[in-house]
Amino acid sequence: MLGAAQGQTNVQIARELEINVDTVRLWRDRWVGLQGIDLETLSIAERLQDAPRPGVTPKITAQQRCQMAALACEAPAKAGRPISQWTGREIADEMKVRGIVEQISPRHAARLRKYGGSNRTASVTG
Repeated sequence: MLGAAQGQTNVQIARELEINVDTVRLWRDRWVGLQGIDLETLSIAERLQDAPRPGVTPKITAQQRCQMAALACEAPAKAGRPISQWTGREIADEMKVRGIVEQISPRHAARLRKYGGSNRTASVTG
């Protein structure tokens, strides 16, 4: 938004920030759409928040993902597991034993371990 206020084009802003020009356009359009709302009603911080995402709210936190990544870097033998590499079932069980999560399916644990990705369809609680 600062670049736009300084007269930069969307392309210039995108190059400078190394992001897609469509992202610049989206945020610039969003900012312009909020121009009529005073700062007492909607603060600058609130204006810059990302829009709510569709779908189910993720049930596994970034902290839990980090704990899982750290676990996956450990040798299973360190956790008393008689295996050489983590499987989805073993890592899910160990996450529950350590209190990282209350529940996680072996399939979801394997998917997170493999891709480190989103958990939009996660079967995780706690």
